[in-house]
Amino acid sequence: MVHANFNYSPATISVLEEVVEAVSGAIPVLIDGGFRRGNDIFKALALGAKAVMIGRPVVFGLAAKGEQGVSKVIEMLKCELELTMALIGCPTLKDINRSHVQTPRDQLRSLM
Repeated sequence: MVHANFNYSPATISVLEEVVEAVSGAIPVLIDGGFRRGNDIFKALALGAKAVMIGRPVVFGLAAKGEQGVSKVIEMLKCELELTMALIGCPTLKDINRSHVQTPRDQLRSLM
Protein backbone atom coordinates (compact mmCIF):
# COMPACT_ATOMS: atom_id res chain seq x y z
CA MET A 1 0.00 0.00 0.00
CA VAL A 2 1.28 3.45 -0.91
CA HIS A 3 0.84 6.19 1.65
CA ALA A 4 0.77 9.79 0.56
CA ASN A 5 2.79 12.22 2.62
CA PHE A 6 0.88 15.49 2.68
CA ASN A 7 3.39 17.22 4.94
CA TYR A 8 5.17 18.53 1.87
CA SER A 9 2.16 19.16 -0.34
CA PRO A 10 1.65 22.76 -1.45
CA ALA A 11 -1.16 24.78 0.08
CA THR A 12 -4.31 24.75 -2.05
CA ILE A 13 -4.21 28.52 -2.54
CA SER A 14 -0.67 28.31 -3.95
CA VAL A 15 -1.73 25.98 -6.79
CA LEU A 16 -5.18 27.45 -7.40
CA GLU A 17 -4.21 29.68 -10.31
CA GLU A 18 -2.42 26.80 -12.03
CA VAL A 19 -5.55 24.62 -11.71
CA VAL A 20 -7.80 27.40 -13.02
CA GLU A 21 -5.50 27.81 -16.03
CA ALA A 22 -5.39 24.05 -16.63
CA VAL A 23 -9.18 23.64 -16.82
CA SER A 24 -9.56 26.78 -18.98
CA GLY A 25 -13.14 27.39 -17.87
CA ALA A 26 -14.31 23.88 -18.80
CA ILE A 27 -15.43 23.30 -15.22
CA PRO A 28 -15.90 25.60 -12.24
CA VAL A 29 -13.08 25.42 -9.72
CA LEU A 30 -14.08 25.13 -6.08
CA ILE A 31 -11.38 25.32 -3.43
CA ASP A 32 -11.10 24.03 0.10
CA GLY A 33 -8.39 24.03 2.67
CA GLY A 34 -7.25 26.60 5.19
CA PHE A 35 -9.76 29.38 4.62
CA ARG A 36 -10.36 31.12 7.93
CA ARG A 37 -10.93 34.80 7.07
CA GLY A 38 -12.84 36.86 4.56
CA ASN A 39 -9.65 38.14 2.97
CA ASP A 40 -8.61 34.51 2.30
CA ILE A 41 -11.90 34.06 0.45
CA PHE A 42 -11.27 37.27 -1.52
CA LYS A 43 -7.82 36.03 -2.60
CA ALA A 44 -9.22 32.70 -3.77
CA LEU A 45 -11.94 34.40 -5.80
CA ALA A 46 -9.40 36.79 -7.32
CA LEU A 47 -7.23 33.84 -8.35
CA GLY A 48 -10.15 32.25 -10.18
CA ALA A 49 -12.09 30.05 -7.75
CA LYS A 50 -15.84 30.07 -8.36
CA ALA A 51 -16.53 29.08 -4.75
CA VAL A 52 -14.63 28.67 -1.49
CA MET A 53 -15.47 25.88 0.93
CA ILE A 54 -15.38 26.85 4.60
CA GLY A 55 -16.01 23.54 6.34
CA ARG A 56 -13.69 23.73 9.33
CA PRO A 57 -14.76 27.19 10.59
CA VAL A 58 -18.40 26.07 10.34
CA VAL A 59 -17.64 22.91 12.32
CA PHE A 60 -15.85 24.98 14.97
CA GLY A 61 -18.87 27.30 15.21
CA LEU A 62 -21.20 24.31 15.48
CA ALA A 63 -19.09 22.74 18.22
CA ALA A 64 -18.89 25.98 20.18
CA LYS A 65 -22.44 27.33 19.95
CA GLY A 66 -24.55 25.04 17.80
CA GLU A 67 -26.69 26.65 15.11
CA GLN A 68 -25.97 30.13 16.49
CA GLY A 69 -22.24 29.44 16.22
CA VAL A 70 -22.57 28.44 12.56
CA SER A 71 -24.58 31.59 11.84
CA LYS A 72 -21.97 33.72 13.63
CA VAL A 73 -19.08 32.18 11.66
CA ILE A 74 -20.85 32.74 8.35
CA GLU A 75 -21.73 36.32 9.33
CA MET A 76 -18.13 37.05 10.39
CA LEU A 77 -16.72 35.69 7.13
CA LYS A 78 -19.29 37.66 5.14
CA CYS A 79 -18.43 40.90 6.98
CA GLU A 80 -14.70 40.34 6.54
CA LEU A 81 -15.15 39.63 2.83
CA GLU A 82 -17.32 42.73 2.40
CA LEU A 83 -14.75 44.86 4.24
CA THR A 84 -11.94 43.55 2.05
CA MET A 85 -14.02 44.22 -1.06
CA ALA A 86 -14.78 47.77 0.10
CA LEU A 87 -11.13 48.52 0.91
CA ILE A 88 -10.01 47.25 -2.50
CA GLY A 89 -12.86 48.98 -4.36
CA CYS A 90 -14.95 46.01 -5.47
CA PRO A 91 -18.67 46.74 -5.05
CA THR A 92 -19.72 43.23 -6.18
CA LEU A 93 -18.23 39.73 -6.30
CA LYS A 94 -18.07 40.04 -10.10
CA ASP A 95 -15.67 42.97 -9.68
CA ILE A 96 -13.04 40.80 -7.96
CA ASN A 97 -10.31 39.88 -10.44
CA ARG A 98 -6.72 38.74 -10.73
CA SER A 99 -5.34 42.29 -10.63
CA HIS A 100 -6.34 42.56 -6.97
CA VAL A 101 -3.78 40.09 -5.63
CA GLN A 102 -0.04 39.63 -5.91
CA THR A 103 1.46 36.19 -5.57
CA PRO A 104 5.06 34.96 -5.28
CA ARG A 105 4.74 34.05 -8.97
CA ASP A 106 4.14 37.74 -9.75
CA GLN A 107 7.14 38.74 -7.69
CA LEU A 108 9.35 36.36 -9.67
CA ARG A 109 8.06 37.81 -12.93
CA SER A 110 8.83 41.35 -11.75
CA LEU A 111 12.46 40.37 -11.09
CA MET A 112 12.95 39.17 -14.67
